[in-house]
Amino acid sequence: MRRAPAYPSARTGTAQDLMRVVTRAYEIRLDAEGTILPLKFEWQRMILEPFTRAAGMMLAAVMELVPADWTVSFHNKLFLLLSAGLAYPFDPASPAVADARALAAKLEKETGLEPALLAAISHPPVMGDLAHLNFELVRHATLVLRAVRGRPCRPRLVVAIDPFALDTISVLEEGLYAGFMGNFHLGIDRLALGRGHPGPWMSAGTRWDRMPLRLFRSLAEGREIGMVLSGGVPATGRVLYGVREWARRARAAGPLRALPAEALARLRADPSFARFEKAAADHIPLPRGPWRLLEAWLMTVAAGLLPGETSESVARVMLECLSVPEASRAALLSELAGDMARETPARRRLFRLLAGRVARRRPLILIPVVHRSEPLGVSEREAWGVTWAGPGRVRVVRAGSPGVVSEMRADELAERFTQEHFA
Repeated sequence: MRRAPAYPSARTGTAQDLMRVVTRAYEIRLDAEGTILPLKFEWQRMILEPFTRAAGMMLAAVMELVPADWTVSFHNKLFLLLSAGLAYPFDPASPAVADARALAAKLEKETGLEPALLAAISHPPVMGDLAHLNFELVRHATLVLRAVRGRPCRPRLVVAIDPFALDTISVLEEGLYAGFMGNFHLGIDRLALGRGHPGPWMSAGTRWDRMPLRLFRSLAEGREIGMVLSGGVPATGRVLYGVREWARRARAAGPLRALPAEALARLRADPSFARFEKAAADHIPLPRGPWRLLEAWLMTVAAGLLPGETSESVARVMLECLSVPEASRAALLSELAGDMARETPARRRLFRLLAGRVARRRPLILIPVVHRSEPLGVSEREAWGVTWAGPGRVRVVRAGSPGVVSEMRADELAERFTQEHFA
């Protein structure tokens, strides 16, 4: 019997290959800590996992048929069970919830469209004394979405269902979870391609290149969604989203953005990039395209796979190789330093997409649901209402001051919202 690799990493020639930076860094950490994951074999994924995934999909279908409030009650009890009794009360009459409900009613009256609701959730540690907060946060998110909507609804959660996310449970549990969460909720499989198992084919809508379309379509239809804003644990969020998005902004800021061959030639003339190509090949399948190589370089350094290099030093070399004007470099480096120091990167690209694909069609209410350590618990914070104000721009009104409207760029909304509500 052949044991499956901890995290499948077949070369796909797509952006999925960059996920290997994250999984490889975590494998090294597990080895250093002596952590042993459950044994999982290839034959289990081929033969057993599809059956439990099918059972999860059947449960998801049942959830679509029962009364909407029953599904909320089911999830509330499920998350209470998973948090092992370490629960924090949710108050549907709290000022934050009441103000969010009033803001939603105000925007619906002004636009004639029921707003989409997005609960933006923080991400506590997945191990240790604070691990139970992960279940409490999604429980509170489900309840606050129902409370703000003010009528029966079926809140959905954006959740990872790939082997990297589910590494601590058995193959059978993995299949059941992936089947249910991938179908009833908005599951995302970040390792969907190249695995050679039936599971990803059965849940094709969860592929990393397809699920975002489900997310934006659901919100554009006015539904209720909860998602972890960082996109994962802090290390994953910084590397997979913060650093990668910064590399794209750096590329766009220079005159070589339409000259990939020239950019690659300049990169390969730099000794530090040459060291990256040589050393990184031991860890990840190196991308072939110049722009993806650029992203992989900074991601690999940020993940700690290239000792002796820092994100700032590599970023400076990048800006030089891309001929980014001196006047733009300080701001870009400041953005990168800020995202690297935070648990939740600004997610500017996500907010641009929320503005263009959701707020352009209907109002959007952002509801922060965050954990706190002193005193330990979960809080619902002031909701922000977002409406379309033109390409790349939005109007923002806060639930605590509904008469004050601010117009700003979507990038600015991302920075303000994450800095105010997330660590």
